[in-house]
Amino acid sequence: MNTLKNICPICVLVGGTWIVLLTLRFLGYDVNETFIALLMGGSVVGISYTLGKRMPWQRSVVWKLLSIPLGFAAAWALLYFAWGYVALALLAYVPLWTIMRGAAGATTPKKGTVDIAKELEDCCD
Repeated sequence: MNTLKNICPICVLVGGTWIVLLTLRFLGYDVNETFIALLMGGSVVGISYTLGKRMPWQRSVVWKLLSIPLGFAAAWALLYFAWGYVALALLAYVPLWTIMRGAAGATTPKKGTVDIAKELEDCCD
């Protein structure tokens, strides 16, 4: 449950909002698709960024370049209730995450060196 403490409250609010609006749309209410799509896009980018922080910087960039378009495709399919495409996107997303996170060649900085990515993350704190 330690992971739940680290979830941004704004991300929970944005995700919860588009889930509620998508549910209302599914039930037949007239909900603005553009608004839902904007919220879903923010969630896709946030998830990609968060998962990218769990891998070395070089793979993180590749991860984001692949996962964000795939996430957008999944969000589009979900917005139009194209369940087959949603399943296809998720079936591609999970192995991509597994491959990117577990790919050989993970490096850790040598003792006495500075992790530049970590320094850049903490530059404005």
